[in-house]
Amino acid sequence: MKDNFARQYIHITGIVQGVGFRPFVYQLALQYALVGWVINDSEGVKIEAQGDTKNLEHFIIALEQQAPPLSRIDHVTVTSLPLWLAPEKPTLFSIEKSQHCDSTSVSVSPDQGLCDACKQDIADPTSRYYQYPFTNCTHCGPRYSITRALPYDRATTSMEGFALCCDCQQAYENPLDRRYHAQPISCAVCGPWTRFIDYSHNHNFSSAALSHSAELIQQAAINQLAKRLQTGAVVAIKGLGGFHLVCDGTHAQAVAKLRQIKYRPQKPLAVMVADIETAQQLVVGEPIEWQALDSQARPIVLMNKSQISTSMSVNSTNLAVNVAMNVAPNVPYLGVMLPYTPLHYLLFTALAEINATAVLVMTSANVSGMPIATKIQQIEQQFSGTIDSVLDHNRPIVHACDDSVVHYAGGKIRTLRMARGYAPYSQFGNKAETITLALGAQQKSTIGLALPQQWVLSPYIGDLNNLDTEQRYLQTVADLQALYQVTAPQVVCDKHPSYYSTAYAKQLITASETPVELLQVQHHHAHILAVMAEFNLTKPVLGFTFDGTGWGDDDTVWGGEVLLTSCQDYQRIGHLRPFRLIGGEQAIKEPARLLLAMLLECYAVDDIKSMQLSAFSTWTETHFNNLYQLWQSGSRSPYTSSIGRFIDAWACLLGLVDKVNYEGQCGLLLEQAAQQNTYYIPLSFQITAAGIIDWQPLFAHVLPLVGEICDDQRQAWINSLAHSVLMAIAKMIATIAKQHPNHAVVLGGGVFQNRVLVDQIYHQFSGQSQSVYCGEKLPSNDGAIAAGQLWYALHHSHFHSTITS
Repeated sequence: MKDNFARQYIHITGIVQGVGFRPFVYQLALQYALVGWVINDSEGVKIEAQGDTKNLEHFIIALEQQAPPLSRIDHVTVTSLPLWLAPEKPTLFSIEKSQHCDSTSVSVSPDQGLCDACKQDIADPTSRYYQYPFTNCTHCGPRYSITRALPYDRATTSMEGFALCCDCQQAYENPLDRRYHAQPISCAVCGPWTRFIDYSHNHNFSSAALSHSAELIQQAAINQLAKRLQTGAVVAIKGLGGFHLVCDGTHAQAVAKLRQIKYRPQKPLAVMVADIETAQQLVVGEPIEWQALDSQARPIVLMNKSQISTSMSVNSTNLAVNVAMNVAPNVPYLGVMLPYTPLHYLLFTALAEINATAVLVMTSANVSGMPIATKIQQIEQQFSGTIDSVLDHNRPIVHACDDSVVHYAGGKIRTLRMARGYAPYSQFGNKAETITLALGAQQKSTIGLALPQQWVLSPYIGDLNNLDTEQRYLQTVADLQALYQVTAPQVVCDKHPSYYSTAYAKQLITASETPVELLQVQHHHAHILAVMAEFNLTKPVLGFTFDGTGWGDDDTVWGGEVLLTSCQDYQRIGHLRPFRLIGGEQAIKEPARLLLAMLLECYAVDDIKSMQLSAFSTWTETHFNNLYQLWQSGSRSPYTSSIGRFIDAWACLLGLVDKVNYEGQCGLLLEQAAQQNTYYIPLSFQITAAGIIDWQPLFAHVLPLVGEICDDQRQAWINSLAHSVLMAIAKMIATIAKQHPNHAVVLGGGVFQNRVLVDQIYHQFSGQSQSVYCGEKLPSNDGAIAAGQLWYALHHSHFHSTITS
């Protein structure tokens, strides 16, 4: 009889807490007539199970094949144990209380959007969750944003202060209920509540102050907000990972007011719409884009405006909707997202009941450059006297988390900002010999942590250019280490001497009472390493790292580099022909300075003046001469090899931009023009034997034509030159890659957020055996630099490669 039975210990790591994994194991064990137990601890999910040998085999297979939808299994270890014998043998299968361990190998789950079952609950008048704005279960709701420590239990979340009512307690303790051990579980009787704060009349509409039923109170606050939005007000709404500034997306004056409040004059804004049907009237896209939009992660998806939305006239649910032109002016895309919390769904229901708009501008509640607000006090400090009202709630946000942003390029959905629904990002299997903290870059900063069995990347934090964002950055460093119960003895950062993260790394070493090792990684090397980390590449690759600016090893500003790259080292085998940044950082804001600098490398100043280019048409003779003198000043006009700055200059030459109002504007406008291309103009870079990518032939081809183009042909000419220059970059990459056929091609840096360029690159390599990698889950921009730094650190002590071509 014993031969037909077995007992096994099963250890599962990955995202296996807060996703309904233990009740799933419990129900599976009942199905296969097993006895034993399952437990959560900070090392993952641990199971001891005994039963029929065949049943136990099927049970282990089903654990992986039928795992809950929000889970991610990284590793399963199975160990045979001696059979339990009476009286020690359990008579049932049970779920045991969570335990804490000294090490942490479990991964914290990102926040997730409302599941369909909970959506039905809040719409069902017979449900006790009817119209309750904090409804959730084990398959949806807040996770990372409320988690203080691992393992993930209610006592270690911001829900600790909300005592469960009898009904919620019963659901919480029933392994057959989908809310079993759903840590944020609550209802209108025992859970968080909303309050509507009216600044225009200094009236606090708080659910705690009313005597009506809790359901009506919650909905009453939301109804009040809906009415304000209908009148064109700008309001703030507290969400999962922070507050949003919100206004009616059809109301141009409301949008203009929001822009003024946020100090965001032109950068496109995203909208939230009630459903897919409304979105389909606004944007068009591939099936994979619609899947991303409707996924439970609920990112903002940048999709092509439809012809209808271009004219900004939409008909949704028999309501005429006029999307304001100043939501996303002069760009080809509209950022769209769907509701992801019960509160959002209830708000759109309230709007529908008063025949109000189904399109809401929804952007992070912060003055541009500041971190997203997570507390009402921060809203009042930043927006006192400027916003109409706030919909607040009393569930504390432990970790701030912006909305994620994705787009479609090169046949894949690619992340532009990794945050809610996507982060923290974790990857299992690369064992760190030393726990390492990666401090990322200056812009789009993120924090990385290499642990014994996985590495983790924090959500997007922001640009480290003000005290508030620096404080949020420091808090994230502390929180991430506390979450995984470690203090890193090794720190890795950028080599840029002026980065805040670099200075902080050195500060950590000075302040530490125990030895801390410092590693530094060159910025563009880290870009390539980040892609290698995502795709688990360890062999040397051919890396193209194209971005705006980054500290180069030769004290120039890099950004158009070709690097033969290993996990530990790189060889710079090519780069864009350098030109000067006239006046340094000011040239980034005034791309005409970049254009002048490039022309001065090739032509005499008087010859440039005689070209009478429109980019310089407003300059006085004195201004022109002053810039020429500044160009001659090496210290005030450093050299750069940046493809990003080259693209800025090209956009300026085509008359697409005068002053840069937001990062990436030139590239986005060039992309828009390229999408409207009607014919091809053959443009090519010249690649010298020394690997210099010379852009002079492009100017030599185009400049003689500038004065010959008729006005009625000018737009078509501009569109064609925009498309042709992006195609020239793609062909240049393919040409260089052919010289290194044994190396996979890796693309890193913010320039590869240009979807026309990425499409062209993948087209160049279609049908070729040479593999091409570009970030998908991790962004191409500086948001992934910390991942590249970790990849370097993970291979620092035990890996070395000789780079050969």
